[in-house]
Amino acid sequence: MRKGSNFGSLADAEQVVRSAGLGLAPLSVSDEPISEGGVTILATADLKDLDSGTLRGLVVPDGDDADVNVKDAARRALAAGLPVLAFGDSAALVADVAGVAAPPAAAVLITDGQARSLDDLKAVTAAAESIS
Repeated sequence: MRKGSNFGSLADAEQVVRSAGLGLAPLSVSDEPISEGGVTILATADLKDLDSGTLRGLVVPDGDDADVNVKDAARRALAAGLPVLAFGDSAALVADVAGVAAPPAAAVLITDGQARSLDDLKAVTAAAESIS
């Protein structure tokens, strides 16, 4: 997850995803501590967990930065056959990494080489349930 955990127009998505049975683990992409607004977040997963299959998928909150770490995490998750649930501007970033067209939507689920539009919390719930 990105610092800030912004889910764009689907602000309640984090609670919906958790209610669907997915635990959200902050993912460390380096040895540096994760800090947001003066609060240190302890990462409970790292990139190698994407490779090993320890994680069931990757959730990428909204963010318009073309962060190399986000791209790397998405690439690794997709290579391991894991679904990627991306929100807001991150949807286009992750779709680009997957080599698929990003449909205009509040969020997308990318799995099996396809991107599925998620326009509301009901669709996000169904997507999260398909992962858990």
